[in-house]
Amino acid sequence: MEDIVNTVTASATYSGDMLGALYVMAAWTAITWIIMTFVRLGAMNAAGLKPDDAKHTDALSVLPTRPRQMADNYNHLFEVPVVFYAVVLAVIVSGSADQIHMYCAWGFVASRVVHSLWQWTSNAVAIRFPLFALGWILLMVMIVRELLAYLG
Repeated sequence: MEDIVNTVTASATYSGDMLGALYVMAAWTAITWIIMTFVRLGAMNAAGLKPDDAKHTDALSVLPTRPRQMADNYNHLFEVPVVFYAVVLAVIVSGSADQIHMYCAWGFVASRVVHSLWQWTSNAVAIRFPLFALGWILLMVMIVRELLAYLG
């Protein structure tokens, strides 16, 4: 009985930590939107573009590299991180949150933040891809662990 209580208590603790990672990932997406919006609006203004010129994103290809990179990164935050949100919630709901899941969740968030900062600035793909891959690997560890637990 004591083992069950300890397991439940640990899972609850790690669930809170994992929710923290989820909240930080969501906040990072919001911060990215704010920064991207100011950078993009400034670049559009400098290029003489009006808001209606942004009806189709291909019209924004005349903007300098940095605003386009930031917009690309913002879009990327709605790709793999969406899977992250679902997996974190599934781990928490299943009651299987543990230290490994927690470290993977925070590692994923860290990799995405560094990936964003890199994409906004240098954007050298030789570095950006490993940052992207690291996040996916951490997410896959969480997925595989849960899948194996589910399959019993």
